Amino acid sequence: MLFLRRLFSAALLAGTFLISGSPALAGSQSPEAAFSARMADLHGLDAGFVQEVYDEDGLELERSEGRFKLNSDTSSFRIDTSKPEESQLVCNGRDVHYYEKSLDQVTVYSMEELRKSSPFWIVLDRKSRDFSQFTIESPSRDVFLVAERDRKDGSVYRLAFDEEGLSTVESRDPGGQRAVYKLTGRKFYRTVPSVEFVFLMPEGVTVDDRR
Repeated sequence: MLFLRRLFSAALLAGTFLISGSPALAGSQSPEAAFSARMADLHGLDAGFVQEVYDEDGLELERSEGRFKLNSDTSSFRIDTSKPEESQLVCNGRDVHYYEKSLDQVTVYSMEELRKSSPFWIVLDRKSRDFSQFTIESPSRDVFLVAERDRKDGSVYRLAFDEEGLSTVESRDPGGQRAVYKLTGRKFYRTVPSVEFVFLMPEGVTVDDRR
């Protein structure tokens, strides 16, 4: 379940993965305005990813690789993990299917239930995006530190950009554990076809429906 949460966190953060190259931001802009400008073109993405999880001492605990697709206009995404084990996390905007190939098991969740687990749904979902719920700092032009305003536990996200757009997202929990998400081969689109977010139920699997 912990691995699922980390995968799901990647998907929640993924709404921020869709920012393509942005024009230079005025130095007089507030961090909130600059971040909002970066987010303005959030739509569709197809990219590879590498996720690395570190403990508070910097020791690598986990590493996973795969492919990520997202359509922020419909809050739909899919994460196809190829290493260390094959799995799929697919959301069509309503239901979330998590397929663990090694266990021949599919767990089904309601998106509404899982949306409660992270403030980054507000970034993923264009219809309800409201950055007033966050504190946003920008230590440099291409780096933003984002935290939920009402949380006092020290959880924070670090978003770093390069000339193409967002390149790295790092989340840090109160215990000091870090998860770093690096994007590769980024392709940005106005939209991604809805067929990409249809989960095809494998034959013979056990289904745990938690909706």
